Amino acid sequence: MIWLAILLEVVLLGLALWLCLVIGKLFFVKGYRDYPPFVPSFGQTKKLEFAKISKLLQKSSVPLTVLDPGCGTADLLIKLAKAFPQHSFVGIEWNKGLYETAKFKSRKLTNVTLLCQDMFDYSFVKADIIVCFLMAPLMERFGEKIKSECKKGVVVFSNTFSIPNLPLTEEIKTRKFLLFGNLYIYKL
Repeated sequence: MIWLAILLEVVLLGLALWLCLVIGKLFFVKGYRDYPPFVPSFGQTKKLEFAKISKLLQKSSVPLTVLDPGCGTADLLIKLAKAFPQHSFVGIEWNKGLYETAKFKSRKLTNVTLLCQDMFDYSFVKADIIVCFLMAPLMERFGEKIKSECKKGVVVFSNTFSIPNLPLTEEIKTRKFLLFGNLYIYKL
């Protein structure tokens, strides 16, 4: 029983240290002030997103480019890349630690390209499908970038957060929690 208490205390101490690190980065690291912290996507919305994108990739007779700005550890891209080796997948992540994790996880996949940079410095011109799980503060600027750079026919999948300045094609309500849910689909 004492070991359980010690383990719980160590876990709580670790969480407190992690929180202090994140708060410290908010004050001292420019990227943390400009962009929300990494939050992994999960659950029904992510499964639905994978299924919808898979249908598009399956139907295509030509290779498509799937872009994931803010890819985090690139879980969705890697899963799609393994299932559809004929298509190209590009992930952009500004956080060096997450980028390195994604790079390691995708090291054997020749159809995945990962970039460690600000997504707003990357041109979306070649994207055929864009997938994102960004947060509300970025969505208006992100939508303007899509409208100004993307070609006609691009399909955008946004997990949880709508893009206010793009015409919505479909909204699928999957919300079971207050914070996460709903898949927003846009077609230019």
